[in-house]
Amino acid sequence: MGCFFTGTFSIIFTILGIYYDGWAGAFFGFLLGSFIDTAINRIRAKRQQQYFKSKDFTDYKLILAAYVAKADNNRLLRSEMEYVRQFLINDLGTESAQAAMLRFRDILNSNVDISTVCADLRQHATIYEKLIILQFLFGFSQADGEMRQEELDAIRYISDLCGVSQSNFEAVKSMFMGSFYGGYQQAGGYSYGDYQQSYGGYSSSRTENRSTLENDYKILEVSPDATDDEVKKAYRAAAKKHHPDKVSHLGEDVRKAAEIKFAQVNEAYERIKKSRGMN
Repeated sequence: MGCFFTGTFSIIFTILGIYYDGWAGAFFGFLLGSFIDTAINRIRAKRQQQYFKSKDFTDYKLILAAYVAKADNNRLLRSEMEYVRQFLINDLGTESAQAAMLRFRDILNSNVDISTVCADLRQHATIYEKLIILQFLFGFSQADGEMRQEELDAIRYISDLCGVSQSNFEAVKSMFMGSFYGGYQQAGGYSYGDYQQSYGGYSSSRTENRSTLENDYKILEVSPDATDDEVKKAYRAAAKKHHPDKVSHLGEDVRKAAEIKFAQVNEAYERIKKSRGMN
């Protein structure tokens, strides 16, 4: 079945219906074929969603985080190690996290080859899982309160290898970074105590408000020149892409991370609506 594209059976049964019973047969053949296509696509989607388990996904995150750390001249700060440690504790529990931290240190001391990991993610991961990976890497690189160009380039490279579109990459980046005054500024703080990202308010200056709104449009992956209907459509697509239920199979910690980004999508939409006077 892997060679069939969406709609194949509806086409085949429509043609067979025409051959055996004219247009009436074509109608019923189309319905039958569409039912089969839908069932196959649902099975494929479920298999794809279950391809990655929480442990596998955790290992991939550690390998990719090590690559980002090495890209910055092997500059790994204590805050970044703490970020990983807290992530592992929430993901695996304290005892298992200790073993995972040792594994992470081993990865850091080895030659990190991300080609196999990214190829697997490109082929098997859903877009929801890929975005979670990017969110983790952005959080890791900003654990020290800043984003270095080498780290940003490394995450972009990983994103490209995983088959993430440029607009999807920019949307996630905009959730973490603001292009204020031509530089980068962190959009929110990171609390190690409860492994929650708390996003503070934005500056009230006119320049920063304008930049914030530009970021909001990037988060929704829509142009500021888009119509209100296009903005609404973009919001629905972004909300679906970042919905926590899409990654709940990877564990409660991943779901919580997705909830934060889901909230940001809603906040961005509300600010855009307010600026446009939309209902």
